Order: sequence, then structure tokens, then C-alpha cells
Amino acid sequence: MSDGQNTYGVSNLEYDLITTLSNLLQGSEALHKYAQDAEQAGDSECATLFRTLMDNNRASAQQFRSALQRQLSGGQ
Repeated sequence: MSDGQNTYGVSNLEYDLITTLSNLLQGSEALHKYAQDAEQAGDSECATLFRTLMDNNRASAQQFRSALQRQLSGGQ
């Protein structure tokens, strides 16, 4: 739609931020499980890789959350 609204009643940008935030949080949950699996398999190096990526996802999720809050409050 030309006014920036999609079929969900929020702007395309708000939808993109919400979806990306959700995906990052779900990814962090999966990475936590994968790190546990790696630990159980005795591979601490892989467990560390999964945890590092999980930490990066959480940091990114916080940035997207802040951006979403700005959008919802009308800020740019």
C-alpha cells in the first residue's frame, strides 16, 4: 500500500522490526539448545560458538527492540 501500511495494520517498517525481533529471540532459544547439545557431545569449542552467536543475537534483539520502541512512540 502506498501509505506504508500492510495488511496487518502496522507500517511495513514496524512489521519488519517486529518480525526480525521475533526471529532473533527464537534463534537465541535454538542456539541455547544447540550449545547444550555440543556440551553433551563433549565439544566445548562448538558450544562456545553457539553461545557467542546467541549473545550476538540477544544484542541485536535489544537494538531492534529499541528501534521498535522509537517507531511506536512516533520517533525517527
